[in-house]
Amino acid sequence: MDKTTVLSLVKSRLNRLQSDTSMDDYLLVLIDAAEEELKRTGIIIREGSADDAFLLTNLAVWRYQNRDSAGAMPPWLAQYRRERWLAERAVHEDAP
Repeated sequence: MDKTTVLSLVKSRLNRLQSDTSMDDYLLVLIDAAEEELKRTGIIIREGSADDAFLLTNLAVWRYQNRDSAGAMPPWLAQYRRERWLAERAVHEDAP
């Protein structure tokens, strides 16, 4: 996954100027952590997939916005992640 694209999307979702690079290192680590979290659950981020960029962006933004609270993941994001996980399982179960 192109991290610069996801970083740009995250900054847009957080209403940060693209030219403001003061938080880029932190946001990139957050994006990497979100991707690792997805990998641990069996979701592999595909290069060039708009759906996967969307999932990674939304997970990273949600983690950023809830970094100081123990709130549950919003239902829409949990459902999207679960559907993606189910789709990943279906692909691997069909493989020989």
